[in-house]
Amino acid sequence: MADTHDKCRGLGRVLFIGGNPRQFPSVQIRCEDIASRLGCDRVFSAKKAKEIPREYSVFVCVKANFNQDEILKLSRRGIVIWDVVDNAPPKQGVSIYLTSTEKARQVFKDYGRVEMIPHHHCNFSGIPNSQECRRPGWIGTLHWYPKLEGIEHDFYDVRRMTVNDVISAHRRIGIGLNIRARGLRKYAHHMEINSGIKLINCIGFGIPSISNDEPAYHEIGEDCTLFTDLEHCADKVYQLQTDCQLYRAMRENCLHKASSFHISSIVCKYKALIKSL
Repeated sequence: MADTHDKCRGLGRVLFIGGNPRQFPSVQIRCEDIASRLGCDRVFSAKKAKEIPREYSVFVCVKANFNQDEILKLSRRGIVIWDVVDNAPPKQGVSIYLTSTEKARQVFKDYGRVEMIPHHHCNFSGIPNSQECRRPGWIGTLHWYPKLEGIEHDFYDVRRMTVNDVISAHRRIGIGLNIRARGLRKYAHHMEINSGIKLINCIGFGIPSISNDEPAYHEIGEDCTLFTDLEHCADKVYQLQTDCQLYRAMRENCLHKASSFHISSIVCKYKALIKSL
């Protein structure tokens, strides 16, 4: 009789388990999008291990609503892969931790086996934006929105948006504002494990951007963005709006990196991970 690891080699044994995809954009990205491309089944908002069908033996959890006891119950049925998105992950019942940056992987290296797979950008078509637009835009979760004084810009709260809405928002802007409010108590923690999705999406559309000086942004594409703080953000926006040579150079850097973060490239990393089980 095949052991559990042999059973887990097929994608049909893999189930993605996510929180509410309408509440958490990360669930759309790391659960819905990836599972769909892999051809894997997925369930959302389950709170008990008994709600999960018995035919699966690999469970990829993305902001899953399980407490520690339910995770342990699930682990008795197979391999639990826990995607570390915003909060510290559980320490028991998890076989593999998944992070989206090398910085985050180092933060949780003492938890056990930790693998790194970046986020993908939402430009599935691969067609970049025109380089003529210089309209700044902030796209993110409302509680991270800073006071962007002196900058005429568009604002999009992703909590109310589908993936297609996020794509449409990026098509309307030419400068990304990857700036977040710093007053929240959890800022330091989020800075350490930030997925860098704002910059990744900008890269995917060929959009130069302005970013906080955070580890993820350096790791993902420091030649695709200008680093600054909130106080000097308006100056950097003006620089990108008026310096066409700089804008074109950063746009080319984005386009050079975009394929590495395309969903097709990222899905290959998930296949390799599953094959290794």
